[in-house]
Amino acid sequence: MKRKKSKKDTNSKNKPKIIILISMIIIVLCTASILIYNHQKEETIKDIKSHYSNNVIITKNTNLYNKNKSIYGKVSKGVTLSLQKIKIDSPKQKYFKVLDTDLYIYYKDAKKNNEKIVYDTNPYLVFNKNVETKNKTILYQDGKKKLVLNKKISLPLEYMDDTYYYVKYMNKMFQINKTSDATLVDEKNSEVKEAEYISVINYNTIGTCSQKTCVSVGNVEQQLNYLKEQGFYSITLDEYEKWLKGKIRLKEKAILLTTDNNNDEVVALNNKHSLHIQISNNTQLKFSDVNKKSTLTSSLDNIERYIVKKNTTIENFQKMTKGEDVVEVEPSTNISSEQKIAVLNYHFFYDPTLGESCNESICLDVSKFRQHLEYLKNNGYKTLKMEEFTKWMYGELELPEKSVLITVDDGAMGTGTHNGNKLIPLLEEYDLNATLFLISGWWDVGNYKSKNLDIQSHTYDMHQYGSCRKGQLVCATKEDALADLKKSLEIVDNNNSFCYPFYSYSDTAISAVKEAGFKIAFAGGNVKAKRSNDKYKIPRYPIQSSITMDEFIKIVS
Repeated sequence: MKRKKSKKDTNSKNKPKIIILISMIIIVLCTASILIYNHQKEETIKDIKSHYSNNVIITKNTNLYNKNKSIYGKVSKGVTLSLQKIKIDSPKQKYFKVLDTDLYIYYKDAKKNNEKIVYDTNPYLVFNKNVETKNKTILYQDGKKKLVLNKKISLPLEYMDDTYYYVKYMNKMFQINKTSDATLVDEKNSEVKEAEYISVINYNTIGTCSQKTCVSVGNVEQQLNYLKEQGFYSITLDEYEKWLKGKIRLKEKAILLTTDNNNDEVVALNNKHSLHIQISNNTQLKFSDVNKKSTLTSSLDNIERYIVKKNTTIENFQKMTKGEDVVEVEPSTNISSEQKIAVLNYHFFYDPTLGESCNESICLDVSKFRQHLEYLKNNGYKTLKMEEFTKWMYGELELPEKSVLITVDDGAMGTGTHNGNKLIPLLEEYDLNATLFLISGWWDVGNYKSKNLDIQSHTYDMHQYGSCRKGQLVCATKEDALADLKKSLEIVDNNNSFCYPFYSYSDTAISAVKEAGFKIAFAGGNVKAKRSNDKYKIPRYPIQSSITMDEFIKIVS
């Protein structure tokens, strides 16, 4: 007879099943909890990342925190902040550190700013003073409160106006109200030398006109190029006034260029050059035309300035830029006082010490050429670029009294890198300028490249005697001459000037030269050039091998 199962036996058999079931439930719950936690973690990290970028915008008026996450100050809505770069991989990274500070913002108070951030820079020389606040600091931008810090700060004074000190904080320029408890304290913030004076240089009129206060565009071009070469930078009238009132500091070589009359020439000059001429006819500043520099002690009712005139020499202009007193002498109206410039004409160069020789009268021992250059260099002569000489001939440019134009004809022996290379190394050694009139069809223009040597036309292939027993340019028809000149210009690519082969010309040749677009042309003559010369018959001094040093000095003096 079978024994009936007891309830105890049944429970015993079901117990393992219950344990397994409970275990499975626990595992499921734990797994679910882990999944939920990981999901929430990922969502939080994702949310934090959605607020982070290198630059953020504060979305509401909120708090600034210190490293302990205690409230340290306030930041206004709309302020842009740069953040320290971090890798967000934890939901605990809910505070973003502001770049170059020990301050933090809560991530939900910011949003990404994907626009390119331009950090504020000070265009002026920082003051050797700091703005120091007391206990609490309020920083403004455009007169609106942007940051409140529960601490005092000491920051370099960048510049100031009537109401605010300007300081840089968090790579941004902020204002501190002068009426607050802020004070200025001495601090060595910069070793850069400050401008002790500023030359105010005024042009009454720029352009082509007869008045003595009217300055040609060519002269102004020369003066602006000098300023650029010497490292000067121009300032505005507003900046100049701020400097006078001690609101900004300027570095050395600041200069104020002004004109009383705005016109197309002024606009063109300002568009072309980095140094700009300011229009001064509406300014409230009161200037005195005394040809002296202005300083921080200058009276605002009587500010010193220089006046550039038609006949202001480059030497006097240089004195103006150096802050020296300038006394201008009115030029004489006597025609005998007309400026004259020696135009020197060389041909071939050779060096006897290298076994070289040349029997032609226009050959020059290179040692003599060196003596000529050394004399010009040591005695303060300006060796002209052809463009400068051309503008001088047309009255567009004034030149120093000690000016000379060096020309070299042909391109033969000793003038290029392919045929002895005497000319260019000496010009570059002394840093003096010359012009080579090249027979462009005979030699490659690439043999004569140098910053000290202008290349101009000496015909393409007409440097020989023609059937009329004169230079071929004179013998040729106008059509043939013009064709040759145009072919030459395709190589030389500069029609400032032309030089007649063998110094010979005719009305037909001159007509072809003019039609080709040349502005001036040279011949011989053994006299100095003057503006009153025929611009297509400019005389030169042919330099012979027999020339003595005394003769050379007499020519250029």
